[in-house]
Amino acid sequence: MISIDTLIVGLYLVGIFTALVVAHEWGHMWVAKRFGMRVEEFSVGIGPLLAQLGRDRTGTVYTVRWLPLGGFVRIAGMMPDEEAVPGSFQSKPLHARFLTVLAGPIASVLFGFILLVIIGLTAGLPTGEPTPQVRFVQPDSPAQQAGIRIGDVLLAIDGKPVKTIENASRAIRASANKPITLTLRRGSETLTLTVTPRLEEERDEKGNVQKIGRIGVVWRTERRPEPLGTVIGHAARLSVGLVVGIADSLYRLVSGKGNIHEVGSIISIASATSAAAQLGFVEVADFAAMFSIMLGVVNLLPIPILDGGYLLIFTIEALRRRKLSPEAMARVQIAGLVIVLAIFITVFSLDIYKLVTGKLIR
Repeated sequence: MISIDTLIVGLYLVGIFTALVVAHEWGHMWVAKRFGMRVEEFSVGIGPLLAQLGRDRTGTVYTVRWLPLGGFVRIAGMMPDEEAVPGSFQSKPLHARFLTVLAGPIASVLFGFILLVIIGLTAGLPTGEPTPQVRFVQPDSPAQQAGIRIGDVLLAIDGKPVKTIENASRAIRASANKPITLTLRRGSETLTLTVTPRLEEERDEKGNVQKIGRIGVVWRTERRPEPLGTVIGHAARLSVGLVVGIADSLYRLVSGKGNIHEVGSIISIASATSAAAQLGFVEVADFAAMFSIMLGVVNLLPIPILDGGYLLIFTIEALRRRKLSPEAMARVQIAGLVIVLAIFITVFSLDIYKLVTGKLIR
């Protein structure tokens, strides 16, 4: 029998996916309509049709489909072999097609930023004072490799009690490339993990480069109300930091410096949602904001069938001053599909392995 907690996590997960899909696909649709493209369908979910919600004055049909783990916008003439009739995607100039595709990732990042602003205005901004509790673990980070999870509470570092985030950060920053022992509370269990902070460089207020250690976690803190300008500034800095951090993680993965087993599938997303749900609705909303920004950045990867792949194709067409043939586009899309399926099967299999054994494949 399904427990109430599992049901709540499932509802959170579906809600997050739905909100993120609507934001992303709305970006595509809004720009497409600005350029006079005929949007035939806006769908939340994939698979067989579940319900038709209605039709707007431009003829767009809004639908819900059975599997709530994606969505799409169907624009007339999206396929390269379709005739370029008036109002179709293929009939529009290159810049219109480019911006229509780019609008999805931008909408995802903007949605994450707006959600962070709403959270800041309603729940306040973090103060940084209480006992450190893990709010987010960055992919391909020392913390994730060591087994640290969202919701863990840091009690001590190398046996010395830690009572504030400032104390924790100071000890970690001073331990670059040096193994440290973390004492954590996870639910009713106390455990000890060893983690080696990664050496990174940052500039201080005077512009001097400092070498520090980072383990790749975001701490949960108490919050207090702040003025609108302060909230917007905080959300902007956090959004930019996430974009840069996610892009760096992807670069490390592609360049061979990262590890494919640190990339998560739907199982990892569900696990992160469950951990966030244990911390409360604000943490779930915070996770959704970060996930939305991540979705926007990942969609810019230059892999065909992802938005970034289409942007790469449009760039090539601009340099060649002519479109790829339908046959070439079909081959490129098949190659992209194979790449995405290979990544999906790999990370899903690794997540199953971690779920069953509790270990990572090295």
